[in-house]
Amino acid sequence: MYTISLKSHVEAAPAKLLKIWRKPEILLNSAKSIKRLKVIRREKNRLLTLWEVEIDKVTLSWRQWDTLSVKSGVIEFKMEDGEFNRCEGRWDILPEHDKKTALHLTVHMDWGIPTLEPYVKSSLMKKTRMIFRSFMASIKKTVEAR
Repeated sequence: MYTISLKSHVEAAPAKLLKIWRKPEILLNSAKSIKRLKVIRREKNRLLTLWEVEIDKVTLSWRQWDTLSVKSGVIEFKMEDGEFNRCEGRWDILPEHDKKTALHLTVHMDWGIPTLEPYVKSSLMKKTRMIFRSFMASIKKTVEAR
């Protein structure tokens, strides 16, 4: 297992960013890597979503729970089932000045192939970064276009 951290700055207020996690389907309009994104269940501050993404012509799919803490600007996610052994993390939406927002992502990932991991770990980390960088770029593009 390994951890990846990514950061970005978005030209939008935090409240605008939080709307994406309430209706994540809007990412389909700007995300090239997301082939399918469906909300399976909505609860008060939780969503169960189905994801299908394509990275380097390989389709990966999983279901995950997203828990929104609107007041603190934190979205925690945890894979329920899917391609990986474990995938969980959090998005931190941090207000800056002049309607700018810092978006931080931390992902804990285990692809579930311990025998091969010593040989392919750097490649898997690269793929994981590609997946989540594309999500971050899609979020930024979607929010800044609105």
